Amino acid sequence: MKWFASLITGRRSKWIVIVVWLLGASALVPFSSKLAAVEQNSQASFVPSGAPSTVVSDLESRFPDLNRLAALAVLYRAQGLSESDLAYAHSLKSHIDRLGLVGVSAVLPVAVSASRRGAIIEVALQAGTSATAVATDVSRLRSALAGAPPGVSTGVGGPAAVLADTASAFSGIDGVLLLATVLVVTVLLLLTYRSILLWLFPLITVGLASLLGQAAVYLLARSGFVVNGMTVGILTVLMFGAGTDYSLLLVARYREELRSEARPSRAMATALRRVAPTLAVSAGTVILSLLILLAAQERDIRALGPVGAIGIASVLLGTLTLLPALLLVFGRAAFWPLVPKMGQDVRSRRLSWQSVASWVARHPRQLAGAGISALAILCIGLAAYPGPLPQSKSFSGRVPSATAQWLISQAFPAGSTGPVVVATVDPGLLPAARQVASRVPGIEGVGPGFAASGAGVFEATLAAPPEGARAESVVKDLRAAESLHFGGRVLVGGPTAVQIDLNEAAAHDRLVIIPLVLLVVLVMLALLLRSLMAPVLLTLSVVLSYLAALGLSSLAFRWIFGFAGIDSSVALLGFVFLVALGVDYTVFLASRIRQEAPADAEGGVRVALAATGGVITSAGLVLAATFTVLGVLPLVALTELGFLVAVGVLLDTFIVRSLVVPAVALLLGERFWWPWRPRQSPFHGPL
Repeated sequence: MKWFASLITGRRSKWIVIVVWLLGASALVPFSSKLAAVEQNSQASFVPSGAPSTVVSDLESRFPDLNRLAALAVLYRAQGLSESDLAYAHSLKSHIDRLGLVGVSAVLPVAVSASRRGAIIEVALQAGTSATAVATDVSRLRSALAGAPPGVSTGVGGPAAVLADTASAFSGIDGVLLLATVLVVTVLLLLTYRSILLWLFPLITVGLASLLGQAAVYLLARSGFVVNGMTVGILTVLMFGAGTDYSLLLVARYREELRSEARPSRAMATALRRVAPTLAVSAGTVILSLLILLAAQERDIRALGPVGAIGIASVLLGTLTLLPALLLVFGRAAFWPLVPKMGQDVRSRRLSWQSVASWVARHPRQLAGAGISALAILCIGLAAYPGPLPQSKSFSGRVPSATAQWLISQAFPAGSTGPVVVATVDPGLLPAARQVASRVPGIEGVGPGFAASGAGVFEATLAAPPEGARAESVVKDLRAAESLHFGGRVLVGGPTAVQIDLNEAAAHDRLVIIPLVLLVVLVMLALLLRSLMAPVLLTLSVVLSYLAALGLSSLAFRWIFGFAGIDSSVALLGFVFLVALGVDYTVFLASRIRQEAPADAEGGVRVALAATGGVITSAGLVLAATFTVLGVLPLVALTELGFLVAVGVLLDTFIVRSLVVPAVALLLGERFWWPWRPRQSPFHGPL
């Protein structure tokens, strides 16, 4: 650490560090700017490769006429379409033929409903059409409907329209999210530092580190990982939140050293020697926890593991190299007008947290009981946990594809926009498989069978809309019926089956990943604190904080926001982020308590809380605020995730870390560190 600190803080070497970062960032811009081009935002791309719906999709690809991405242009009049309306529909079909859409493979004839209230023109886009091209084609179709007769409602629905609306929601996500995040972090840093210059250095550091992280994620996506817009948004927030937290901790220690050291370079070298090991352990725990997501079955969740790990590693590198170099260029002037001076008393600036520490020391039993009881009460909110979020309700506000779906459902079988696809590798089973499907309640109709290239496929129409509990129940019944007669030789896919497979993968991921993350956190805390009792209690406190946050969020999602459900990824990602990032605050507090414990167990808790309370709560506010920024995007899943993490971080920093953990440590005394008595160690310096 001495060698590393000397390298970063040297008179010439600090300039070399800055130049290397600037040149590296310039070289990485072309890669980071291409990240949006490799995003995959279709739900079908998230399903595990061995799932039934994925196998069916592979078999369906052998039939070009069926393997299509349908855009459904709908005309609807509640009183029934007139002859002139139908004439317009046929002229519209001819107009669409002449549009020259990028991904079009066929424009089907006008289909009129039995009630004559609706007409559909299906535009079949090639299944491999890029999301950008699909969005362009759907936009042109919607423009083509602008000349509909008065009183006729129009829209474009179907899977292609849903994909277009998703692409539109993610369009510009980087710029909007980055701007909002920078504004939030800037305000918080100005309030924290009250300095004209100091707030700039963490932002510059995280900004350049973000280029490094995004370039690495681009290469990751090119190698086959499924990176979507949600992943990129989370990466931005995660890097700015964690990077700002790390910067706060380093700057706090550097400011403290400047009050006892005349030369800024020596003060920074001491700060690095003290803070770098703790930051490395904290970031390492977060990275390991995120990498556990590689065990996930959902392909987008699996990719988020290395994506998040890359982001954390990038901001850690920037905090330990670029930030110290930038601060040293300006010396003490970086803190102007509140410049730390030699011999300045720091206790007066921590009066409030000293008061809190004394209050906790006087009432540990009451505060521990009250804090744990409050968290337990919030856990009752888990009873309000809603079901999975339907895809049509995944946007904030009503989107055009959802409106078109409603129009179609008023005139046609509700399942028309998302037919069930049944496939087999034995075409001889098609007649019997179609008969089985026709007898399943909830199947409105069964289409003809097609055989080619050693595969057989047919489509079935649901009576219910293709998403939601009713449709999923019918598809599960269909799967059970086909399996009963043909075993695994006949499989069921389609949009509803994709959602079922995603829900099952999400359930598997929660059962596997949550215990593994807890195990990693427990082992890392045990190694850092050299204790068994403390890591167990600290891990339990993080879990209780998460459950309380999820309970409170469930109530808010249902009764305040009015969301139709919770996205299947929110609970798992919220847990990983809260537990992994919550470990940061645990490490900062517990390592300081352990350092002070050999001299005086009770006094050590007071000193540790007074020393770290302000930094931890400031870091918690920054992290909570940055995750809240996810709510500016028109996606319910990101709003839910941002709210859950923000609530969890605030509960963890202001109740668990600031009150409950110190109170429990005071109540247990030396037993908190069982089975080894704390001893002074050069590796556990104060923050």
